[in-house]
Amino acid sequence: METESSLLVEVKTPDLQEFKEVTNTPQVLFDILPDDWQECIVPFWAQYAATARVFCLLSDEKVLGGGIVFSTIPPDTLDEKMAQALFDKGLLYIGFLWISEEMRGCNLGSKWIEQARKVFDGKPFWLTIDDYRLTSFYKRNGFQLIGEVSKDDSIEWVMADTEV
Repeated sequence: METESSLLVEVKTPDLQEFKEVTNTPQVLFDILPDDWQECIVPFWAQYAATARVFCLLSDEKVLGGGIVFSTIPPDTLDEKMAQALFDKGLLYIGFLWISEEMRGCNLGSKWIEQARKVFDGKPFWLTIDDYRLTSFYKRNGFQLIGEVSKDDSIEWVMADTEV
């Protein structure tokens, strides 16, 4: 027989202490990324390090998640012409935004975006997603769907947090 106490659900509430720039030590972010994401950024990092900034969410020095803000075309771009047009309009690209699986549902992705907006003084962002289900998360965070890009057998949806 279940008692009232056995029906309680544990709620994850991380003690978020810090939104920290780790551009000089990006491996702390790379280490938590899925292997296929690491393959898309780690071999190319030397080429992008001067034009990208890396930020992590930390709790007691544990990396809960993070992402990269690019000011030049990132390595995993399917449509370089479109990407350059967005950069020319003053948008920055958010890439490799990842929250550790055990911390999902704690609003950390939203917190990361909120802090990035503060760091970049409200400058507009754009990003791409390869899972359409993520559009609802980004819409809740002020992004809108602005396009779709496909190449070979890959498809990505393009989102921006401003009119373009």
